[in-house]
Amino acid sequence: MTRPTKEFDASVPERAALVAEELATVLEKFGSEAGQYNVLGPDPWQVLWNDDRSGFVGFLEGRKCLLVWRSPVGRPDEQGKLMVRLLIYGLKVKKAVFALVVNDATRAVAEDHGMVSIWMGNESYLDLKHWSLEGTRRHKVRWAMNQGARNGLSWREAFPTSDSSDREGIARVEVRWKAERSERRTDSFLRTAYDELESYRRYFVCEKSGEIIAFVACTPVSKKGWYLQDIVRLPSAPRGALEGAMSHALAAFQKEGYDFASNGALPFWEPGEIWSDPHQFGFIGNVVVRFFNHQYRFRAINQFRSKFAPDRVEPAFVLRSQLFITPGVARSLVKLLKKHPGTNDEGHYFNSK
Repeated sequence: MTRPTKEFDASVPERAALVAEELATVLEKFGSEAGQYNVLGPDPWQVLWNDDRSGFVGFLEGRKCLLVWRSPVGRPDEQGKLMVRLLIYGLKVKKAVFALVVNDATRAVAEDHGMVSIWMGNESYLDLKHWSLEGTRRHKVRWAMNQGARNGLSWREAFPTSDSSDREGIARVEVRWKAERSERRTDSFLRTAYDELESYRRYFVCEKSGEIIAFVACTPVSKKGWYLQDIVRLPSAPRGALEGAMSHALAAFQKEGYDFASNGALPFWEPGEIWSDPHQFGFIGNVVVRFFNHQYRFRAINQFRSKFAPDRVEPAFVLRSQLFITPGVARSLVKLLKKHPGTNDEGHYFNSK
């Protein structure tokens, strides 16, 4: 394996919250994947910039590891270099580096500098210039919406930041959705929380008899597209509730001239399949697989989201900096995946440096 060279030497990380406006500008221009806006959320994200501050890599820092979610943001030729900058920082602070769900260009450069990759699925994109429910490709969505409409369902955009009834209705659905399964009440950076990033997000809801029963919270990918991020419904919501909310969002974005929407990265999924049985990924790969499968139930989420047949897919990978993972590093990674970073098992904050 090749060690990183001084060509990629990293600067000192900055707290994302302190440069949020600058990050948002870069995301608008170069964002390309679902979830990259997480760096603007309330968790203690840090960022490393490239030399001209036109791109960055965001990460969370635990006791023994650094965790990246999605690919670095910037020009395609800069993304892999930014990952190597973080790899060098990890060497300096003696912490392992893990990058979850990154693109092929980042993978190729990172592998050249010693990182190990694992294929983890595909991100699903919809071309809004040609978005339609007509024909056979998305007939399941159309049928579900028609059945929902016959059962009295309707759909619209909601405005929880300015309308208290919308806010209360969305909050009520989220609370009841989380109460159904304890895993949904995670405090990790991947938690569902409708009121986070709300100045950037848009919300589309399903109603029955004037009550909100389901919603989709959409987060920007860039100035060109959106991510259908959190899809939430009451346990009793009938078929078609979420399909209609997502379709209404896509139609609105299409009408407003956006180019694309992401339906997210679907783990161990390929077009034409719901689930590809994962290979044995070794200790660390299986830790990640077990966590996400327990938390999100890959099969079910893939089955639902794949109703919206994609127009384009991009492969996604997990990267790690170490060939062999110690138990301490594995525990550090699991903690970052399960809870707000900076807390120990009792919930007390520590200095991760």
